[in-house]
Amino acid sequence: MRAIVVIAVVALFAASVAIGVLSPLWEAKTILEDFRHLDQRGEPSSAFKAFRQKHRAQLVDEQCRDNSCESQFLVSNRFLSALHLAPRTELRAWMLVDQRKADFFALEYTSSIFKQESPVVHVQEDFCGDRTDIACGDFALNPHGRNVSPEWNGIVEFGQLATKEQKDAAWDINLNCLVALHGCADIAVLLPSIWRTTGHGVVSSCLRSSADSLAEAAQPLSAACAAR
Repeated sequence: MRAIVVIAVVALFAASVAIGVLSPLWEAKTILEDFRHLDQRGEPSSAFKAFRQKHRAQLVDEQCRDNSCESQFLVSNRFLSALHLAPRTELRAWMLVDQRKADFFALEYTSSIFKQESPVVHVQEDFCGDRTDIACGDFALNPHGRNVSPEWNGIVEFGQLATKEQKDAAWDINLNCLVALHGCADIAVLLPSIWRTTGHGVVSSCLRSSADSLAEAAQPLSAACAAR
């Protein structure tokens, strides 16, 4: 009888861990897939409403005033981190609708939270396709270039008219960081389609940035990027 109880407890624990692993991965994958296709809809603000309804279980904050609403969604590995099976890792998504029009959608992905210089990546798409006062095809990276730092803080911001290749790379988040035993050490692991580690404390960008200088634009991309 005692053995049966022990087996049942072990099985229950294993099932809980499995759920703790699969649940955040599934939630993050679903949010990411829906997120990256929002700008393909004919009317982004309507797509936002559908997204908000579908992911209401992950909605953690919403601030609305007049005709502007900013909503925040959260997926984390809280269960695994509470058991010290993985460092705390979070995927946050923001949406801003202003005057009933989509303004921007953004993601913040961070691992090993609460530690100094925890690696974090911020990805933002600006919905500016119908504007003429700004260039909506920009694709800006920070850091950008070869053998640059910081390796723990990365920003990708692009306009709605950026290329498909650029958008696919920007949204290609490494979701395995949510369940990695030791978390993810730098932005090259969080978002390997954009950055690659090329030395101690430095990374190289694998796509051209609209923020590149003439000298940077003349340099070939790092050989490490060819291993993608």
